[in-house]
Amino acid sequence: MARIDVATFLTRFVRPLVTGGELHVERPLTTVDLLRFERDLDGATVELVAVDEARTDVLAELVARPPALVLDAEELALAVGLHDALVLAHPDADGALVTDGMRRKIAATALRMVSQPLTRDRTRVLARHALLHNLLDLGRADLTVTWWTGRARFLGQKAPARLTTWKSVRRVREEVTRAGFDELLATPEVAPVMAALLRRTPLTQLLSTHAAAPPLHWEDAVFVLRDPELARAVAYAAIRAEDPRQQIATPARLAAAFEQMLERTPPAADVRAVAAFLVHLTGLFALAEGHLAEPGARSPLLAAALGGGPGPQRPRGLVTLFALPDALAKVAPELATPPGIQAEPAWRRRWQVHRTQIAELVGPALVDSLVPRLARHLGGGAALASPGSADADTPAAASPT
Repeated sequence: MARIDVATFLTRFVRPLVTGGELHVERPLTTVDLLRFERDLDGATVELVAVDEARTDVLAELVARPPALVLDAEELALAVGLHDALVLAHPDADGALVTDGMRRKIAATALRMVSQPLTRDRTRVLARHALLHNLLDLGRADLTVTWWTGRARFLGQKAPARLTTWKSVRRVREEVTRAGFDELLATPEVAPVMAALLRRTPLTQLLSTHAAAPPLHWEDAVFVLRDPELARAVAYAAIRAEDPRQQIATPARLAAAFEQMLERTPPAADVRAVAAFLVHLTGLFALAEGHLAEPGARSPLLAAALGGGPGPQRPRGLVTLFALPDALAKVAPELATPPGIQAEPAWRRRWQVHRTQIAELVGPALVDSLVPRLARHLGGGAALASPGSADADTPAAASPT
């Protein structure tokens, strides 16, 4: 097998992973390769600086002052583990040369590599997100070439020039289709690797709008809500889509994860933080409709999201998202409205319009079904401090500005 050096790996795989572009997947990398990469990392200064500058550019769109980044051994292991997971999605790995036993061994090695320690350190969280922020958008361009006497398909590869010459004479047609994350990396073989990898970068999960994202575990990610700058970025990323149905898809996914959180036994402070954050998102929906000519007009977004009634068209978690403020009003009233809303009359009016419309579209029975689940976690908890105080249980994003 050809020897791959760390400089080549950084240039052909890690940097395009960060910047976007074509990732080159080579042979499976072993733990011996990883140890050699770590040993030789200091000698690949040019390539290393290029990767870290690209990661800094990613973070510059997220935070005001990106931290100084230097790719470390843990991050290198995450990248190598992802590379090996992609090996299994490579067309050449589906032939006779790669047996089922070899595939299982590659998947197990990849899982060990990505199973780095979880972290809540701000710099590490940002560094990992900058490295893996494109993870859920990875895909493969597949090309189908047809001509007058036949056809051929190339998975993630270019067609030989001999097949695409004399296009008009040979009636050559080229059709490109894309295999996305769910097709490549959500298979039973690779899904455990991706789930473990995403647990190591919770900020990536929170910022993602990808429908195929593995389920979020709030217990791994709730600490992000206690960082004012990151919580605000997550809130605005969640609602940035222009289409109403797409705009509520990510908040509904976060609310669905909250439903699962309520079935476990997390600390009450974590439940309060996530609940307050979800209320903040519903508050942003109301705030965004301040431009409507009629302050009391019904919400187009709520009509589009909830107007169809129960059914498969509703994303999971959607009803919980919008019913949560009314349920919290019966359990923890201090969490039931976004902080700062009382000081903004126009926002408060739109919020009341939303509450009335949601009550009509959701109904009291669904709100009441949420109350006992919340009460199990919040019923005996201490009250949160006022919006102007420094309370660790309140998500820092709970401010409209």
